[in-house]
Amino acid sequence: MRKRGRLLFAALAAWAATVGVLASPAAAGQAHRPSAVIAVWTAPPARNLDPQPRGEPHDRILRTLEADGLAPALLSASQGTYARIQALLDISQGSRQPTSLFEPHQPPPVTLRPEGGGAVLDGWAAFGRRAHDVSVTLRPGLLAESVPGGAAFVGVEGTDDVAVVAADRSGRVARLSLGDASTLARRTAEALAGSRLVVVALPDGPDGEQALADLVRERAAGDLLVVANLPPTPPAGPAARAPARFYALTAFGVAGGPAGGSVTSSTTRQAGLVSTIDIAPTVLRHLGQPRPAVMRGDPIRRAGGRSAGGLEAQRRRWSDARSGRQASSLTSTILCGMLLLMVLGAVRGAASAWRPALRILGLAMLWWPTVVLAAAVVAPATRGQEVGLIAAACLAAGLLTDALLAWPRGPILPAAAAMAAYTADLATGGHLLTRSVLGPSIVSGGRFFGVSNELEPLLPVLALVGLAAIPWRRPGGRRLAALYAGAGVALGVVLGSGRMGADVGGVVTVAAAFTAATLVVRRRPLTRRAMGVALALPVLGLLALAAIDLGLGGGAHLARDLSRSQGLGDLSELVIRRYQLIATTFTNAATPLWMGAALVAVAFAVRNRSVLYASVHTTPWTAALVGGLAGGIVGALTNDSGPVLLTNTIIALAAATAYAQGRAPATVTGDRLPDPQQSLDIYAHPPDADVQRPVAGQVTA
Repeated sequence: MRKRGRLLFAALAAWAATVGVLASPAAAGQAHRPSAVIAVWTAPPARNLDPQPRGEPHDRILRTLEADGLAPALLSASQGTYARIQALLDISQGSRQPTSLFEPHQPPPVTLRPEGGGAVLDGWAAFGRRAHDVSVTLRPGLLAESVPGGAAFVGVEGTDDVAVVAADRSGRVARLSLGDASTLARRTAEALAGSRLVVVALPDGPDGEQALADLVRERAAGDLLVVANLPPTPPAGPAARAPARFYALTAFGVAGGPAGGSVTSSTTRQAGLVSTIDIAPTVLRHLGQPRPAVMRGDPIRRAGGRSAGGLEAQRRRWSDARSGRQASSLTSTILCGMLLLMVLGAVRGAASAWRPALRILGLAMLWWPTVVLAAAVVAPATRGQEVGLIAAACLAAGLLTDALLAWPRGPILPAAAAMAAYTADLATGGHLLTRSVLGPSIVSGGRFFGVSNELEPLLPVLALVGLAAIPWRRPGGRRLAALYAGAGVALGVVLGSGRMGADVGGVVTVAAAFTAATLVVRRRPLTRRAMGVALALPVLGLLALAAIDLGLGGGAHLARDLSRSQGLGDLSELVIRRYQLIATTFTNAATPLWMGAALVAVAFAVRNRSVLYASVHTTPWTAALVGGLAGGIVGALTNDSGPVLLTNTIIALAAATAYAQGRAPATVTGDRLPDPQQSLDIYAHPPDADVQRPVAGQVTA
């Protein structure tokens, strides 16, 4: 009896010990260790889209992800021209650069070769060399390298390139499983038993849909499932069967991560939008592994609700807003001004119509940036509707402003409206700006929020012209110079702060523009000290911006690059890359044409300054013209879209010149501006509409 009791007691003790071990935190962690699956759906858009009678074609994959219970979103699949292997490489390294910087632009093909239970990607060394030539932050295979034990690849015939995501930095895949599409889910479960990260290639068609449904159904609680649609590289030219936006912004879904609604990341700051470089940091965070500093992506997090239909509408707007509507709307505004000139000329005669038409046209062009932002509220569906709306609203605003404010005070209203509208929108997330024709080009993948390069030079010119139109009692001196400096600081914070404009180049442009303007209104001889301060201000502005962003958690562009920098080599690379991108812009045949036209316009204005600006020969107007041009030139030399900045600066200054001509003397000769002591005081004694007062050096009939 005692022997049986001792045996029973020993059995109970062994059972209790086993239960205790299994219940221990270590065993619990081992039994429920987190795992992650990255599923790449390879379906092309031509077979993925269900054409509809109206509106956007239905994205079947996007709606399938939503129906299967995944949080749907759009994926920025490239920065520049889309190529599937490049998108897969970007996922594997958690960082990317514009495709225009790579040589060759398209990645070379690879071949998957089974070897010892795993596989090797032949041709992988070319990826490393190609990436190293562009940036030290590009390290193909960094994701799998950062996961203990590496990654497994589960695929079917014809999807070998997807294995790029599962390869480590040497091009080796730890485990390989190839087979039929019907066994994908089972083989994925088997691979998860030995690997914490599994990359799955979902085939095209119904087999891919069924495989995804099986993966969702069999996903263990706590596991992460990421699904990205990366279609094959589209054929060049008219052979492409789907619009470019369906390659640039593809379907994406996630389960086991952020629950509810849609997702976003600090990379995009747009609800329902993530980037390829965000997948690797998300996986590593889920697996409890540290994120390498060279990874430029950010973990995906929960965002507001976005349905599949809402995401399709968002994709269409982001694409259409930049598809020629920017230039067309400005051109149409100018054409409306010319039409007004002809109408007034037909009614009142050309001599009486010329000046009011120029005045109203100048004001309409100054209103254009604000009207563009307002049009994003309506978001017209077609290009014609939006272009017509913007042009008509600009002309109406110009007419109303001219009726309310006598010349030369008109620019005060459009300048104040632009500063208020853009500051308010940027402070609340910039949602209107990203949907406007002057917003960042989200489809290109280079910038997802903040001030675009097209808008950057317009705001300083608007602010300076608005200040010039104010009837100052003392249009010069230290006090006015201090006011100009303060206005420049305020605008620099709006454009450069990571939580608002997030435009590092904008700080340099604003600093150059307002420094030059401040030196003019100061009305003192230009000393070496003043020149030294002027040259130092852009650098001091960048340092102050970095301090503000790092202190307040702006986490954008400059602050993020500084905090994740790998040393001086990494920082110098940022500068070199900017000028490489400037060089690539000249490959566009239209760029030299626009640059040439801009330089001719500057030469024309300088040569004929006594005719163009005689009626506004005051210190604030001189400051606006000189400061605006200085900002455009410096901005063009320091931004990666230099020609765009210079061209838009000239357009803004042309609008100010047109308004100045609204009351210009009829005949002025000579190559010299009139003596300021003898010129018209346009604020105390505005010229009469019908009487032309002579200006020093003027020749009258």
